[in-house]
Amino acid sequence: MHYLNLLAQYRLASQVRDEVEHFLKGLNELVPENLLAIFDENELELLMCGTGDINVQDFKTHAVIVGGSWHFREKVMKWFWAVVSCFTQEELARLLQFTTGSSQLPPGGFNTLCPSFQIIAAPTHSTLPTAHTCFNQLCLPTYDSYEELHKLLKLAISEGSEGFGML
Repeated sequence: MHYLNLLAQYRLASQVRDEVEHFLKGLNELVPENLLAIFDENELELLMCGTGDINVQDFKTHAVIVGGSWHFREKVMKWFWAVVSCFTQEELARLLQFTTGSSQLPPGGFNTLCPSFQIIAAPTHSTLPTAHTCFNQLCLPTYDSYEELHKLLKLAISEGSEGFGML
């Protein structure tokens, strides 16, 4: 057992000591140590990574709808919010990843997302949604039914969310 403790100490601490010291030195050049010390690990993770919980009402309140016919704004958007309201947190994270390039929101939620989340009426009909991650834009085509929108949106976020992902 003593051997395993020594091995773990070596692999998890001693072996990477130089790298960790250089990382901390660089981090402290950007953020002074006394400022970091006021946060515990959970608060620091929230500041660095954002929030994991996605609130659909916050999403709906802060999303900007751009363009579209009466049918798009009154029917398609109603179906979109109904679909999104039924999504699990994992599916919401995939939608966010598909549209923004990140599966998490910044602290403060959709209100602090920059640029604002936009849903753009795409000039297509019954095709897969597309996204412009640099601009936080979801390009949503016109659909004939809730079922069609549900099917194609889920397909897009499950199969198309890794376009710029790391290998």
